Amino acid sequence: MANYNAENLTRILGKEIIVRDEQENEVPLTVAEVNISSLNGDEWEAFSVIYKGDASFHIPQGTFTFCHSVFGEIALFVSPKSETEYETVISRKRPELVMS
Repeated sequence: MANYNAENLTRILGKEIIVRDEQENEVPLTVAEVNISSLNGDEWEAFSVIYKGDASFHIPQGTFTFCHSVFGEIALFVSPKSETEYETVISRKRPELVMS
């Protein structure tokens, strides 16, 4: 999950990723936006990603496997925003810094 972060996703803006369901059906989505949340900071990593598809398929709300060489394969919860847009939201506590 560490590689699925705002920095890596910003690097692939405009690029396609693959979304796969449990039956191994796959569809491409394009990374359209990476939005940093106001919660993002030293303690929390918080951002959302908007993906664009097309009207030939619909992904229901749920957990699917997202795949790209930049972040590998990761199970993410996705919600539709419109007929062709989908969103994932990440809000996670950053690992504590190790003091030496």
